[in-house]
Amino acid sequence: MRERNVELNIHFFKSSEKDATISVVCRMDPRHFQFRKADGRNLNVVTVVSAVFDRNGNFISGIEKTVDLKIKDETLGKLMASGVMTVKSNFSVPPGSYMIRLVVRDSEGQMMSALNGAIAIP
Repeated sequence: MRERNVELNIHFFKSSEKDATISVVCRMDPRHFQFRKADGRNLNVVTVVSAVFDRNGNFISGIEKTVDLKIKDETLGKLMASGVMTVKSNFSVPPGSYMIRLVVRDSEGQMMSALNGAIAIP
């Protein structure tokens, strides 16, 4: 699923018949972020929240990750050229059907994106 500058990819891996891992991969396009210049660095803080809900919409688990960007102009140029920043979160769950909610917010541009996805683990 994709919204403007954020893409949600969901995968699962089964370690046994009773245990699985949901991998939530958030890919962001940094060309849509604004950066504040301070001390020769380009600054922004990106917060990525991933949450897993069961088939009835009950909250199972959530992870918040903060990416504190303090990068030099040269590194920013490379980041802009690649157009990709990735944040990954893993959730241990039993087999079943799940809904994934992803919310991304940056501090400088006050950009917010939200995506939903679903996955069924046999």
